[in-house]
Amino acid sequence: MAGKELRKDACLIVPCYRHVEPLLESLESLRARGMLVIAVDDGNAPEESAKLAAAASESVMILRNEENMGKGASVIRGFQKAAELGFTYAVQIDADGQIDTGGIADVLAASEKSPGSLVYGVPVYDRSVNRLRFVSRYITHFWVAVELGRWAIIDTMCGLRLYPLKETLEICGKHRLGARMDFDTEIFVRLCWAGVKDVPVPVKVRYIENGVSNFDVFRDNVRISWMHTRLIYEKCLSGLLRLLGIRR
Repeated sequence: MAGKELRKDACLIVPCYRHVEPLLESLESLRARGMLVIAVDDGNAPEESAKLAAAASESVMILRNEENMGKGASVIRGFQKAAELGFTYAVQIDADGQIDTGGIADVLAASEKSPGSLVYGVPVYDRSVNRLRFVSRYITHFWVAVELGRWAIIDTMCGLRLYPLKETLEICGKHRLGARMDFDTEIFVRLCWAGVKDVPVPVKVRYIENGVSNFDVFRDNVRISWMHTRLIYEKCLSGLLRLLGIRR
């Protein structure tokens, strides 16, 4: 990437906790996209943080959370830095190596055709997919369909997405969003409620054998359930107020 000018409109944001090695392995592929990579070190162990810090360069910026704050909090910090640097869009990709980095070009192309949209990856799984996790995703798919009033399967949990920064940061400023695994779905729903168009793009996903998962089965399922409860309550309250002719 030496001497090659980076894109001025969009950057990459990679929240990273306990996935330093997979991130370092994919870093060359990420840098090859011609975008600034903003990796958020979310409270990794000192020796892992040192490895990540050593990867910093003109095309790779490392932000450090001294303690683990969660995926959502790390992504928001990346958004804020991206806006501060003058970017219009941020492409967020997970650090675990499961997402085909070739999908980055696809979400960028979709954004060029539909400027200002939320472009989200729709996972295309291979045979490595964990069947229980695959099926359990449909619980969230159902509640998202209810929240958006669209009777279609909308995947809000894929680890590749392009955000319009202005609209996204406005929502982050208005609402106390989930800081962990509940973030992806909540920000998606709220962006749609705010009138931002959503554009799906197929993305290849593979599950890595013996890979490290940061999903806490109990705590994150409770967080996600509470998030859906809040969103459904807001949707019902908003509908009732409209019926009564009251503006919020």
